[in-house]
Amino acid sequence: MDFGKEGTMQKIRLWEITADNGLAEMAINQIALEERLEDWLESDISVLDPNLLVIGRQVRTYYGGEIDLLCLDSAGDTVVVELKKGRTPREVTAQTLDYASWVKDLSRDELLAIANPYLKSKYLPPLEEAFSGKFETPLPDVLNDNHRSLVVAEETDGSTERIVRYLSDFSVPINVVTVRHFRDKEDRKILARVYLIEPEVAEAKAQSRSKRTTRNTLAELEAMADENGIGEMFRLMREGVRDILIARPYLQRVWYGVRLPNGGQRLLLIVYSVSYQDKPGMSFTVHASRFKEHLKVSMDQLKEWLPENTQEDDVTGWSGSDSEERKNAQGLAGSFEKVEEVETFLTELKKHTAQASPRPENI
Repeated sequence: MDFGKEGTMQKIRLWEITADNGLAEMAINQIALEERLEDWLESDISVLDPNLLVIGRQVRTYYGGEIDLLCLDSAGDTVVVELKKGRTPREVTAQTLDYASWVKDLSRDELLAIANPYLKSKYLPPLEEAFSGKFETPLPDVLNDNHRSLVVAEETDGSTERIVRYLSDFSVPINVVTVRHFRDKEDRKILARVYLIEPEVAEAKAQSRSKRTTRNTLAELEAMADENGIGEMFRLMREGVRDILIARPYLQRVWYGVRLPNGGQRLLLIVYSVSYQDKPGMSFTVHASRFKEHLKVSMDQLKEWLPENTQEDDVTGWSGSDSEERKNAQGLAGSFEKVEEVETFLTELKKHTAQASPRPENI
């Protein structure tokens, strides 16, 4: 399938490889697609991208519209899939951007509230299990760190393509997928799709804006910590909270949290593997409100357990926070400059949680 610069689709020609290893051109006739495409995509989203898991259909937004399909990718980022459905390509593109403006602020709990009822209606397991089964990796602690949108249509026009390419050049994560359905004279059905912007190119443009980097492994983070002279403290923290908090490496840090009854996870503590000039040592950020809720540790207790350089910090923007939590969120931040300071924190935390539940599953 090929397209001209202004979006005019060139004639598609298909050949069958015959039994004698020859080629025979297939006569094809286009047939209606839109009324069936959403069902097909819901049942097999790999038609668009094998790296997607559908978590909702006709998801109603606060603004009254309904997203055709809402998905997560293997990084835990949201993907809006919107079909043309009789609208002009420009109209559906504008609608998709409106939906994306809503989706980008969805918290982890809000995504779970969307996904789990939907998955249950399809006789599928809850999101955490469905995600790990699909991608062979645990559901990330933080969901919806980034988002993107796909507009699906049988055809586009030059104006729409110019708009989407323009947005992409400014790193707005939106793309157009053209899907065509054909049937040959022997009633064999063929589905073909093509991206306006190759996914690898679109992702590279988005990353150039957000400066998002590859997730590091724990071993890579330990190596970073060693290079920064904080390797001993970094490993001590990792081993010390093993029976209390679950851990997930991410970028230049490790997220520590607790597992929730619904299978989700709640981030409580961030520890960095790099040192900063204004914060020598091993930097950290604590969501004190969540420590109080999940481990029954008060703000005053945390202040006593943490280094003297600890100060109050804004944690209202942490993923997974609903509006009520944001109103009352309290955070602390500082840095461990000595091994003894890490040991003090761990000793007090272990004493406090001596009667805690069995050892959590680490990531």
